[in-house]
Amino acid sequence: MPQKILGIDIGAYSIKIASLERSFKTFEFVNFYERKIQYNEILKPEESIAVTLQGMFDDFGLTYDQIICGYPGQKTSSRVITLPFGNLKKIDQTIEFELEGYVPFDLANIVIDYHVLNSTKEMSQVLALYSLKDDFSRWLTLLQNAKLDPKIITVEEVEMLNLVCSGMIPPEGPYAILDIGHAKTNLTLCRGKKLAFVRSISSAGKQLTEAIHKKLNVPWEEAENMKIEMGSLPQEEGQVVDEFSRQVVEAMKPVLEELALHVRQALFAYQDKEGDPVEGLYLCGGTSRLPGLDRYLSQRLKQNVTHIDCTSFHFSKLGKVTSHRAMMAQGLALALRSVAAAGMPTINLRTGDFAFKGDVQKLEGTLRHIGLALGIIFCMALTYFGVKYYVLNRQLNALNKQVIGMVQKVLTVSPKQLTSPAVALKILQSEEAKVQDRITKLSDIRGVPALEILKDISTKLPPRKDLSLDVEDLNIKGERMSMVGRTDSFIAVDKIKAALESSGYLKKVTPGNVGKGVKEGEVKFEMTMDVVPEGEES
Repeated sequence: MPQKILGIDIGAYSIKIASLERSFKTFEFVNFYERKIQYNEILKPEESIAVTLQGMFDDFGLTYDQIICGYPGQKTSSRVITLPFGNLKKIDQTIEFELEGYVPFDLANIVIDYHVLNSTKEMSQVLALYSLKDDFSRWLTLLQNAKLDPKIITVEEVEMLNLVCSGMIPPEGPYAILDIGHAKTNLTLCRGKKLAFVRSISSAGKQLTEAIHKKLNVPWEEAENMKIEMGSLPQEEGQVVDEFSRQVVEAMKPVLEELALHVRQALFAYQDKEGDPVEGLYLCGGTSRLPGLDRYLSQRLKQNVTHIDCTSFHFSKLGKVTSHRAMMAQGLALALRSVAAAGMPTINLRTGDFAFKGDVQKLEGTLRHIGLALGIIFCMALTYFGVKYYVLNRQLNALNKQVIGMVQKVLTVSPKQLTSPAVALKILQSEEAKVQDRITKLSDIRGVPALEILKDISTKLPPRKDLSLDVEDLNIKGERMSMVGRTDSFIAVDKIKAALESSGYLKKVTPGNVGKGVKEGEVKFEMTMDVVPEGEES
């Protein structure tokens, strides 16, 4: 089943959410949502954002397996630090101390993460990003008030690189991605598929509206509408436009010039440091929709400028797009963090006191469920063995009574004496010993064992197939032995007599009462004989 990943881009003007579905081998950009934040005098700005965000989840029925949220670029600072070693473990141990000389705050009051830009055995370049803990705490509280607890809160500018590695075809040399929003402009400078540095600029859409508001002395909402409807920048110097539109453009120009200046400084700083000029500029963000802005920046910066169209990416499965394509880039870049390749930035400001505890809570919940399951299993096993013990105990008691009853039938014993099967067994063993003693006395006739006599007779008699013989009674008294039996003919009686006489233990074998039996072909007979005393065997 595909996993649902949401990239949440919380801007100052609206909230954008990109929905990504990831399976074992592929991923797809399946949906995009945007809603304007409704600020009012009753709620604080953070509360208005939380209400809007929660409303989007409720109204659109959003579900997720993972959330990745961006942290505003204007709330973070960055610094590229060069270290005289490349060992990653050593970088991790020393980055905070190295950053201490550049940061005008106590390290205890900031949250820090970093990405290694370049590394060799002898040196490394590290991009460190940090924010005040108080600001980050308020941002995390905002999300939690919207009933969200993302495992990853990353820096917006850094995640723009995910667009390059997943969907765009970037130039091999240096280039920049310019995300022009409402309250700030994020600049991400890359070389191929590697990050170079990031910067957040305060010139953006809000400043353009404010300039129109002050220059033309119109209400804020009207100034916003004028920016959208009449803020078309002329394609060429001196192009004829209506007077009102000209005034709007003139009001915006100082802000646009300031934006172009900051971008130019960033591009020149990179060229001065690395020696290679930036080859192009990619635009996205709500304010990048301003008509003619791409041509304006191209002229001012002497750069090739084009817009990012996220719907053209190979993994985009969006249907009819109602939102402007320029708005999608940041949210999609955040969602693509979940499928980022190895070596990509893994910035996450949820460290230290702000570390994500959801996994621990899930583990605790799982352990509680396991403990509960084991408790249920134990109770079930205890119940099963209890019932089994009860049934077996009843069966054992029944068998004990049966054994005692059988002993009573066989032996003349008082019921009071048979208190248990163990007592009955002792009585049986005692009686067995008495019987065995009698057998021994009866078996020893002049020292000749009766079993030896019977064994000798059985060997002397013809085989069963040649002679039919059923012995009904065999009696030994002193030196006399008698036998009563049945056979199938008178000739067989003679054969039996001859077989007995051939035994070395018997003599004077005399048949008697030979006659027909009850059944047809049956002959009954009796025989008496003397047992040869010990030492006289013939």
